[in-house]
Amino acid sequence: MPDYQGEYFKTFLYRKRIAVTEAAKILNVSRQTIYQYFNSKNLTREVVSNILQKFEVTESDVWSSDDDNAIRIEAKPLRLADPYSLDATNEKFYKLADGSLIMQVPVITQRAYAGYLVGFADPEFYDDLETIPLPVEGVHRGSYLAFEVAGDSMVCLDSIELAEQSIFPGRIAIGRDLPKDKWKYRLHTHTTDTWVIVHRSKGILIKHISGHDVENGIITIHSLNPAYEDEDLRLQDIEQIFSVVQILIRKRK
Repeated sequence: MPDYQGEYFKTFLYRKRIAVTEAAKILNVSRQTIYQYFNSKNLTREVVSNILQKFEVTESDVWSSDDDNAIRIEAKPLRLADPYSLDATNEKFYKLADGSLIMQVPVITQRAYAGYLVGFADPEFYDDLETIPLPVEGVHRGSYLAFEVAGDSMVCLDSIELAEQSIFPGRIAIGRDLPKDKWKYRLHTHTTDTWVIVHRSKGILIKHISGHDVENGIITIHSLNPAYEDEDLRLQDIEQIFSVVQILIRKRK
């Protein structure tokens, strides 16, 4: 549940499917100003009045959290490489004395990750973020993100095998963005066990995909935790799908 005003505003935009760029136009402010609103604990009365007037809503429409629980955040996104086909640059990579390659990974902090659901398509969303160093074997080109796992949907201790497959909270799932034009073909569920799914209403999910009905555009998601039932999701309701290529343990400072 949001604990400060800017996060309520982010949640409101997400519920209404209003992107950052669109919100900036409606409020007649810059996109950077919208991000400043997101990080604000208490917005000024002038800003609040502008939001209520321009969106033609009441205070309860924006500052309530009645349907927060419908949005599940099972993975918090951390950027690994430039999203949406933006080329990686040499400035993001450096070599250590032993010749190993390090990539600087911008991190979307806990306060910022909810904004991913609104601003992920906006390159400005990724600017000026905290970074962590990540060892890589080469300069990655393409759309990679690192997701910090939250929740217990992929944790099962019923057997040693399932415990070894479990993805515990705090682990980092490195995912490669699967372009939407590839979704019309059967997903490679036989070679990829785990997927991160960015759903328009359900939030950010990390799951196994146990079935793909190509003809009807439906995938079936499966959790390791038996408390979570399998679900059918329509691809038309999904914004992004990432195939998880590696699971890491994040080193805390």
